[in-house]
Amino acid sequence: MSDSRIKILTTDRPKMAHDISGVFVKHHINIIWMEVYTHVIYVKFSTPSPETWHQMKKDFLSISGVKRVQEVDFIMLEEKELEVNSVLNSIPQGIVIVDKESKIKYINKYAFKNILRLKKGDEIGKADDEFDQTNTIRKLLSKAQRNKHTQKGEARIRTNTYYVWISPITSDDEIISSYMITFEDMRQIREIYKNKRFDNPITFKDIYGGSNKLREIIKQARIYARSDSPVLILGESGTGKELFARASHNESRRSHKLFVALNCAAIPDQLLESELFGYDEGAFTGGKKKGKTGLLELANGGTVFLDEIGEMPAHLQVKLLRVLQEKTIRKLGGSHEIPVNVRIITATNRDIKNMVETGQFRLDLFYRINVFTLTVPPLRERREDIEVLAGEFIRRYSQEYKKKILSIDPEALEKLKEYQWPGNIRELQNMIERAVAVAETDHIHVDLLQFNEPTFRRQFDEGQPLQATVEKVEKEMIQKALKKHRSIREAARNLGVTHTLLINRMKKYKMTNEL
Repeated sequence: MSDSRIKILTTDRPKMAHDISGVFVKHHINIIWMEVYTHVIYVKFSTPSPETWHQMKKDFLSISGVKRVQEVDFIMLEEKELEVNSVLNSIPQGIVIVDKESKIKYINKYAFKNILRLKKGDEIGKADDEFDQTNTIRKLLSKAQRNKHTQKGEARIRTNTYYVWISPITSDDEIISSYMITFEDMRQIREIYKNKRFDNPITFKDIYGGSNKLREIIKQARIYARSDSPVLILGESGTGKELFARASHNESRRSHKLFVALNCAAIPDQLLESELFGYDEGAFTGGKKKGKTGLLELANGGTVFLDEIGEMPAHLQVKLLRVLQEKTIRKLGGSHEIPVNVRIITATNRDIKNMVETGQFRLDLFYRINVFTLTVPPLRERREDIEVLAGEFIRRYSQEYKKKILSIDPEALEKLKEYQWPGNIRELQNMIERAVAVAETDHIHVDLLQFNEPTFRRQFDEGQPLQATVEKVEKEMIQKALKKHRSIREAARNLGVTHTLLINRMKKYKMTNEL
C-alpha cells in the first residue's frame, strides 16, 4: 500500500493536532509521521480509498481553525532530508555521521563506495572498529568528546590514507548530538598540491637574460637543486635572490610539496619565533586559542626560504641551528619535539662573512646554511641582460595597463645600459612600469625614464675636503635609517654597524632626538 502526504493550514489554537489526529482514528487510517508547527501541520499516512479520502477532507475542513487541506509530494522533514542527502552525496569527499557511542547514523555515497567499499545490504558497525586500521578515529573521537572542538589527523582505511576531520554537531545550547567525520584522500590532496604548485610557478625559465654570468649562476643553481643540502644565496637587494630560491625548489624532488618564504627583516623579533616555530595553546597572552602551526612544521617535506637571514636575532639562530642538526622543532610553550623534514634556503644582501667575524652571526650556523653558495651578480655587472629584462617588463606592463607598447628607443636603451642600477632589477622593473603607465605613444622614449642617482653623487662638490664629504653622506644615511626603522638597534643592523657605534655617531652629529 502506498503512502500519502498532506499539508494542513490552520490557526493557532490548543488541541489542533489532537482534533486532526481524531479524523485518522475515526476512519481507521494509520499515521506514519506527523509534523506540527504553529500554523501548519504535515501528515504522512497510509493511502485510504478515494471514498474515505473524500470524507476525510470534509472532516478536516469542518474542524474549527482549519483553513485549507493540500496534498503534497513530501512533508517538510522528507524534503529537507532529500536536499541534505543530495548535497552530501554530490561532495567528492567521504562524510560519516556517528552518534556519541560511535555508531554510524549516516554515510554518504562517496564514503560508502570509495572509502569503505561496501555493497548494498552490508551491515555497518562502529566507526572506529569497522574500518580504521590505525585507531586514529577512535583517538580523535575521544579527544573531540573531551574538548568539544574539531580534531584532525591521518587515518589508514583499507589500503589508502585519508586526512580526517572530526567535528561535534551541537545544538544552540552546545549539547552534542553526534559527530561528523570527513575523509579526504591524501592522493587527491597531493595531486592538487602538484597542480597548484602552492602558488609558486617560478622556474629557471622565468629568470630572464642571456649573459654569461647569469647562465653560469643558473647552471650552478640547477646542480644544487638536486640536493637536499642548504643553500645560501648572496647578492645585493633587488637582484632576484627569491626567484632563484623558488626556481630551485621547483626543480628539486620537493617540488610537489610546500614552498614557504619568510623575510626575517620584515617581522619584529618577538613575532619571528612564533611564525617559524608556532606555539601551543596558552603559550602567551593574546595567542590563538588552539595555538598555531609554525612555518617549519607547515612546510614539512618542502622548502623554507629565509630571506635576510643576517637580520635573524641571536636566540633564533640557535634554534634554527638545532632544526638543521636534529631535524626537530619545539613550539613556543610546547613540551615535546616535533620531527620536521624541510630544506632550508637562505639569502642575504649583507656581508655575512664580516658579520661572523664581528660576532653578529653565529659561525656554526653559517657553516650549516652555507653548504652551497650562490652569488647573484648585480645588474651593472651583466648589462647584456638589461635589454632582455626591459623588453619583458614592457610586455608585462603593457598587458596590465592595456597598452600597445611596441619598442624602446635606442637612446633610452643606451641610457638604461649606462646607469649604475643601485636598486638592480627591482629598480629597472619599477622604472619600466612607470614609463609604460605614462606613455602616450607605442614606444618608450628617454624622457619617460626617471633615474635616481645615488645620494653621494648628488652631494659631492669638487674641491670640498674629503672628510667633510664623508661626514655629510654619513649623517644623511644615519638620518634615513633612523626614520625608516623603529629603534636605534634596527637602524644599526640596517647600516651594518654596531649599536654602540651608531649611538656615538648620533652624538657626534647631535642627532640624539631623531627617534
